[in-house]
Amino acid sequence: MTVEPIVIKLAENSKDWSDYLTLVANLLVPIITAFLGYWILRITKKIEHSQWRNQKLIEKRIAVYDDVAPKINDIYCYCMRVGKWKNVSPKEVITWKRDVDKKIHTYRPYFSQLFFTRFMELMDTCFSTFQGHGIDAKLKTPLWEHKNAHDNCENEWDNCFYETPSEEDEISAKYIAFQQQISAELYVD
Repeated sequence: MTVEPIVIKLAENSKDWSDYLTLVANLLVPIITAFLGYWILRITKKIEHSQWRNQKLIEKRIAVYDDVAPKINDIYCYCMRVGKWKNVSPKEVITWKRDVDKKIHTYRPYFSQLFFTRFMELMDTCFSTFQGHGIDAKLKTPLWEHKNAHDNCENEWDNCFYETPSEEDEISAKYIAFQQQISAELYVD
């Protein structure tokens, strides 16, 4: 017993090619539907994964910022001489800078380049860095105001301050720019 292909039987029994077209259409519709369904499923999965990844990234950014924000604000307040600045020594502020620098540099890949630039601009306005190997950063705020405000001012504090302080307007502008950038990083309007 020989098996003849279906196509040949259709051709022999058919008066025209409309049967062929009907067969092809009947076969193509489920194939195309399956292909489109698979393609839409893949796109949906990619979108879901992207949303999940972005959510996790924002959660990590928030966690890092929650950790460093109070210290950055305290550095800002010390340089602007507002808030609790009189209760803090310059050595503490320099220690805060080290802590904040470590966190921001460690988690730098989680933030944009502009965020890092804004952070560095703020720190460069508040501190003079790279004084030499083993030498701490120096505060760019007027030493004489700190000496006048502190009864327990130590002579070693002189080494904690840079000779040319930054202007308050510049410090405020850099702090505001940094705050605006962190808002953008966290998608806060």
